[in-house]
Amino acid sequence: MGIHWTELIVVAFVALLIFGPKRLPEIGGAVGRTYREFRKSVGEISELATSELTPPERQLPAATAAHEADTADRTIRDAAPSRT
Repeated sequence: MGIHWTELIVVAFVALLIFGPKRLPEIGGAVGRTYREFRKSVGEISELATSELTPPERQLPAATAAHEADTADRTIRDAAPSRT
């Protein structure tokens, strides 16, 4: 849908009649700053949501890590000379 150029001209003319030629640039600047801040906030929220939804790095389960540590201990014990 959107706004057509004829509607934009009518809105600008009505704003000129209501606010006058002196205040119109001030209002336009305020609207521009507000729109810029809105886009910045939406971008930050979108970036945050994207980072929250990405899967974390795949980590080994705790049981696998414990098994690897146990295997390493056995290897060290088997390589050491026996004391009997």
